[in-house]
Amino acid sequence: MSSLQKKLILSRCLLGALVLANVGNAATESDWDYGSRGWEWSNPDSGSYIWAGLRFQSRYSTLNKEPLVLGGFADPPESGGTINRARYKIGAGLGDDLTFYHEYDLRNSRLLDLRATWVSNPNFKIRVGQWKPEFNRERVDSSGRQQFAERSIANYWFTIDRQWGLLASGRIGRDTVYDSSWWAGALAGNGRSGSSDGGRPMWLARWQWNYSQQLLHFSQSALARYSEPHGSLAVAFVSNDSQYTRFSSDGGGQLPGYADGVENQYRIHQLMQEWAWQHRGLSFQQELHWKSVEDRRRGGTRDLFGGYAQVGWFPAEQWRSLSPKLEIAARVALVNPDDVFDSHNREFTLGANWFFNGHRNKLTFDTSYIAIEEDRGRESDVRYRIQWDISL
Repeated sequence: MSSLQKKLILSRCLLGALVLANVGNAATESDWDYGSRGWEWSNPDSGSYIWAGLRFQSRYSTLNKEPLVLGGFADPPESGGTINRARYKIGAGLGDDLTFYHEYDLRNSRLLDLRATWVSNPNFKIRVGQWKPEFNRERVDSSGRQQFAERSIANYWFTIDRQWGLLASGRIGRDTVYDSSWWAGALAGNGRSGSSDGGRPMWLARWQWNYSQQLLHFSQSALARYSEPHGSLAVAFVSNDSQYTRFSSDGGGQLPGYADGVENQYRIHQLMQEWAWQHRGLSFQQELHWKSVEDRRRGGTRDLFGGYAQVGWFPAEQWRSLSPKLEIAARVALVNPDDVFDSHNREFTLGANWFFNGHRNKLTFDTSYIAIEEDRGRESDVRYRIQWDISL
């Protein structure tokens, strides 16, 4: 039996145990109903619940494969429509103290999330399992809660993506000028469905100043139309030894220019600065990244720099005659993937969203100018994408 099969069996066993516990302890009448997350069941007496939902994302793009290096523009462009994402999600909770979440990729047949969270009190919790650890906002923001059809070009080079591990988090100084959130923990460091290799784990630490004294959740677009500003300023650090130089939904992999590694061959250090703000239909967020990759077998260290900034706006906040369902957005991103050769990847994107039912049912259109500049020359292209994202 494969490791993935064992994890899926474990997820169903845990979910079954939660359901049985909830039903057995039900003291009042409770029924299944369709709610904001899908089909939901809850026990009002104990506060326990379970829900299940589906999500589909269809997309047409004139450039499905994004170039990463100068030679990538020589490849024939791959345009066309596709079911970009198809997933089922299951969540459950035993009162307010223990929650469970499971997400599975139906399109690629792979486990995405399998996690349990214990909430000691409103200011402290512990999470264990596989998920996207809270390193940077753009990656933690669900792909279904983005302002554009896809994340920026910086995501490829700097995300730590999904990992197995243990993470503690909390909030201090609530409702004061020092209001802050924090995360700290140890992860396997080998990507999605990757177990520990027995070496040094991936260490993660994030500190976030909630300078507005309000929590800004990990979700893009100012759909909440906050009457008071909500904002945060964060810094984060990651250190890891593994056979990989990058991570994605596929698991561990290699950046351009790196060969397949062996256990603990590559040592990675990353620093990240992030700012986000939302108020009355206007939203901003940005990130700056530094990443160092040391090849401990062949020698040599490579530094990468990059980041993005984006803004979104609901014009109906200014012109009441326009529909409140329309949002327009813009993003700029820059990555220097190799400090030795001083190469640059650039992205300029304009987009628009039409929210039929918030992020649960929306239509997105964006167009991007993508350019890569190296010592050998410069190439660029323009990409158009239209996407429909719906959750059931």
